[in-house]
Amino acid sequence: MITSVFLSYAFVYSVLFIVVPFILVIFIMTCIKFFKTDTEDHAIKFKKMLFDTQSFNFLKSLKAMVGVKYDVCCNVPIDTVFEMDAQTAAENHTRLDYVVIDHDSSEVKLVISDFSQQDDANAKSLFEKFNIKLVEIARGKPYDMQMLKLSLPV
Repeated sequence: MITSVFLSYAFVYSVLFIVVPFILVIFIMTCIKFFKTDTEDHAIKFKKMLFDTQSFNFLKSLKAMVGVKYDVCCNVPIDTVFEMDAQTAAENHTRLDYVVIDHDSSEVKLVISDFSQQDDANAKSLFEKFNIKLVEIARGKPYDMQMLKLSLPV
């Protein structure tokens, strides 16, 4: 009888002091593993300024110039303007700097972008083919707002 009491106390204490802490430690380690943030692996920072000053001033003046009849979109992928597959989009100029869209008809009226690279020559022919006005403005250089006013359709 003494051995059965001794064994039952040994069993209760072994469960209390060995098994329960072991399960508790495994649970805590699992929580740490799954809820750990990965900020130390990827250095991501918030961009304080979305545009540089010159680009932002150009965007504000372009929006003021087009008024309420048109909308201006920035950094538009070319495959949203034209229906094309991914390979054709990769061969052409992939991003358009500014696209002017008509409110009423939702048509692209004017594209303002930098086509100074040799890879962008294919995209220029697309705009001519579909009768979309194209204005080339080099990034970082002064722009002529009078030329843009003349390029916009009435």
